Amino acid sequence: MRIVNMTALSIPEVARLEQECFPAHPWTQDSIEECFQNPAYHFFVAKNDAGEVTGYIATYIVRDEAFVENVCVTETARRQGIGRALVERAIENCKANGASFLSLEVRRSNTAAIGLYTAFDFEIEGTRKKYYSDPEEDALIMTCHFGQAKMWTPFGDAEIGFID
Repeated sequence: MRIVNMTALSIPEVARLEQECFPAHPWTQDSIEECFQNPAYHFFVAKNDAGEVTGYIATYIVRDEAFVENVCVTETARRQGIGRALVERAIENCKANGASFLSLEVRRSNTAAIGLYTAFDFEIEGTRKKYYSDPEEDALIMTCHFGQAKMWTPFGDAEIGFID
């Protein structure tokens, strides 16, 4: 398995993966193509030894803010470290592009994904009520801060950097 930058040739495979992983609300091939052409989006795919796409992650970076738009791994390739490798590559890319944090939403019931994100120091920062449908469910907002700590002040939360 290897993680590579997605090329336009992988878009049909990613669209099929979307259908498999998110049958109620998949990204269409057209929407994937549109995002792929936007320089703020960064796509990485996992490919098996046969060169087939087994997973992908899409992030969106604006200034110093980064967001996971979608991540999925085909059912037959789960629990093999692909999700971990995709998240790791996305974090590296976000840092390299000047992001100070990476944020995402995840279904409250998706304990496997929550465990994965927690292993990368993502923390739950809030909830989006009834964010998902089919079935209706809340989303947890999880964020990983890069080289920053949150500090309480009498004036509210403040961001401070670590001193080397």
